[in-house]
Amino acid sequence: MSSTRDTLVRELYLMRFSWAMQDYPRYKPIVRELRTELTATAAEVGMRQAVADLGHPRVLADGYLSELGRPVPRWTTGAVWGALAVAAVAYLAMAYAVGTLDTIEQMGGGTLERVFLGATTTFVAESSTLAVESTFTWQVLVFYALVFTVPFLLGARVWRSWASSPTGQTVAA
Repeated sequence: MSSTRDTLVRELYLMRFSWAMQDYPRYKPIVRELRTELTATAAEVGMRQAVADLGHPRVLADGYLSELGRPVPRWTTGAVWGALAVAAVAYLAMAYAVGTLDTIEQMGGGTLERVFLGATTTFVAESSTLAVESTFTWQVLVFYALVFTVPFLLGARVWRSWASSPTGQTVAA
């Protein structure tokens, strides 16, 4: 039976390996098999040694990826990049709203309307009320779609979908 520490060492290694293997089609069975092999080897030599014998997870993943014969997109990385970009824009919008409300409050209170991409945002800072209300337009939807899509395409390296195989034929992933 393995200790909690051994389990954590194994799962951390497998997580790093899984991240590096995201390009490989149907990599989850490989991860399951590797988990089984690590557990069996750890019973003989210990988990630390079993993980050390495998080497760096990225190097191990590169061995599998080289079997594909061509680079493939990294869809998970692209999704993370896109989500981070949308989160950054949302954070900036919230920071702008807080700053605007603070400014209105410092000026004695009141209401202010601003229009961005056709969406009207109303800021209210009264003695007992702080509020932000906004409409939603198709332009705002397009804006957020672009904020997600551009980093997604770059992070995923989508151009790899049209990469050539070693035989010179174009292959779609």
